[in-house]
Amino acid sequence: MIQVNKDFLKNENYIKTVIEKAKKEMAKKQRRYNRYTRSEKKKDIDIAIEYYATTIATGYFGGIAPEMTIKQETNKKKISILKKLFNKLVGQNADKEEFQILIDYIREYNDDPTVFYNLVKDYFITGSCYALQYENNDNKMIYAEVKATNTVALYDYSTPIQKVGIMRIWTEQDETGKDIEMINIITDTEKLYYKNDIKQPKEYKLDIDMTEDVDWLLVPAFAIENPDGLCIFSVVESLIDALETIISNNKETFEQNADAKLIAIGYSPENEMFIEDEEGNTIINPLRIKEDNAVLQAKMLYVSGDKDNRGDFKWLLKELNDTASENHKKTLIEFIFMIMCVPNLTDTGFTNAENSSALEKKFFSLEQLIIQTEKLFKKEYLAMFENFVDRINTKYSTNFDFSEINITFKRNLPTNKQEVVNMWKSLRGIVSDETVIENLPFDIDTETELAKIKEQSDENIMKFQTQSKVGDENVGRDTKETDKLPKGLQEKTEINDWWTTRCSR
Repeated sequence: MIQVNKDFLKNENYIKTVIEKAKKEMAKKQRRYNRYTRSEKKKDIDIAIEYYATTIATGYFGGIAPEMTIKQETNKKKISILKKLFNKLVGQNADKEEFQILIDYIREYNDDPTVFYNLVKDYFITGSCYALQYENNDNKMIYAEVKATNTVALYDYSTPIQKVGIMRIWTEQDETGKDIEMINIITDTEKLYYKNDIKQPKEYKLDIDMTEDVDWLLVPAFAIENPDGLCIFSVVESLIDALETIISNNKETFEQNADAKLIAIGYSPENEMFIEDEEGNTIINPLRIKEDNAVLQAKMLYVSGDKDNRGDFKWLLKELNDTASENHKKTLIEFIFMIMCVPNLTDTGFTNAENSSALEKKFFSLEQLIIQTEKLFKKEYLAMFENFVDRINTKYSTNFDFSEINITFKRNLPTNKQEVVNMWKSLRGIVSDETVIENLPFDIDTETELAKIKEQSDENIMKFQTQSKVGDENVGRDTKETDKLPKGLQEKTEINDWWTTRCSR
């Protein structure tokens, strides 16, 4: 976390120190990213546990995009008290449905599920993730992720500390083809650009012509940095290295034993190992090589020796205590996954998980890790939409309140769909039909389905009324319309009438 004095960001001397700090953070994140991708291979054995842990954690937390709903205050007493004390109208400022449509629209054209997944992945790999916010030429509110390896956030010295800017560093070529280092700093009021000639001593010059004014309520950037400066595998890197070392040593032992020497006791070769050539140089005797190969390929070998000094042939092997080696590896693997809080899917516990409840218990440790992650993402999502809502209110004279946005994060776990369906069916009448449909484990458009149900109910009522007119003329006026139908159809009509009433509320 880099803390700065915002008022000094235009000072070329001050900015040098800030940039150097930023580069150290970026180098650390680049090293983590290289470790994740294994792009800097240093050993002949690479066990990509970093890749595994990131994939599992990202899929679990980022596999399903967060839900964003508008929850307006309905408690009249609370509304009255807040109005009296703070002169603030809560839940009365804008149309809830209109606000919901706006939020959904912004998320839809930004492809929020993809952006969210990429941000989560970056966070677990590098311990940070970033996205820029801006309004495009079509007046759409955009948020687009940027690389964590060349980006850092800037914070002030207040308590609690607040985000005052975001810094990006990259290299590009000028019109002459010369490499120029570019530094971009974005605050809530302006965009600053510094340039540095890579071949020259580091003198960062502020480009006044490129400076732009910014008019946002908050810094137009989504930025999350792990408060402890850790990524998901930071605390187990040494254990992963130890595991790779022991597997690499075992591999070398097997390779050496594959080329083991044969020891002959009580056997003397007929040809000497070394002889001299015509020029007097010592060379390996070709006849000895042929003899050795013949011995190795022979099906029977005869050695001399008496009963007290018996001859023998045996391989010179490097001993390997396989039991100790396997126990060591098992211990390392258990410690790695325990400390990372990531479940090992090869564990027999997963094969014995007979229902979704048992599976959730296996992810309990990862859930503890994600508690902090979820809170960080929720805070930044709210800040981002606070920016968007403020800009929309200013431009279009609306009264949307970002604090009415409720964000819910769901976990991506296999579920027993029948269990989920039965649970939500049992809640019908306690919660709204809209809530029931939204929580079913199917890809269903709630508004479309409710509209279809209402249309279907209206058609059934029309058919019933048409049939009633041509029915029995002798039925008394006090007889209920549904009593004219067979019992099964009576019950169906009553359910449709109930469902229509619910939908029309």
